[in-house]
Amino acid sequence: MMRLVAGLYLTGVALSAAGQDCQPVDLEVQKAQEQACRAAGGKWSRFGVRDHLCGIYSCAPRTADGGKACRSHSDCDYLCLYGREARVGTPVTGECAAYRTSFGCLTHVNGGVIAGRVCVD
Repeated sequence: MMRLVAGLYLTGVALSAAGQDCQPVDLEVQKAQEQACRAAGGKWSRFGVRDHLCGIYSCAPRTADGGKACRSHSDCDYLCLYGREARVGTPVTGECAAYRTSFGCLTHVNGGVIAGRVCVD
């Protein structure tokens, strides 16, 4: 029974990846991109569901002001975020995002208050 369940799971994963129209990955090019990303202080990972299913890695570049206190996105190189969940409208001091990526669950700060929480796969 366990083999059947494992087989069905693996079949589902394979079909899901095939349904994403995954392109072949050039491992030499990907390795060079990874080295350049890491050398620049970026975050090398699979971002999003499609990247996970297709085995695609990419670079989230490091921002110039990651970790700096902020009250709005205009205070930051990229985004002003709050590290915990909080109700919309709650007054907070945020922190500038360390990397340029929109993937994951991010609590946005604008005007010194929680503006909303967005989750992107």
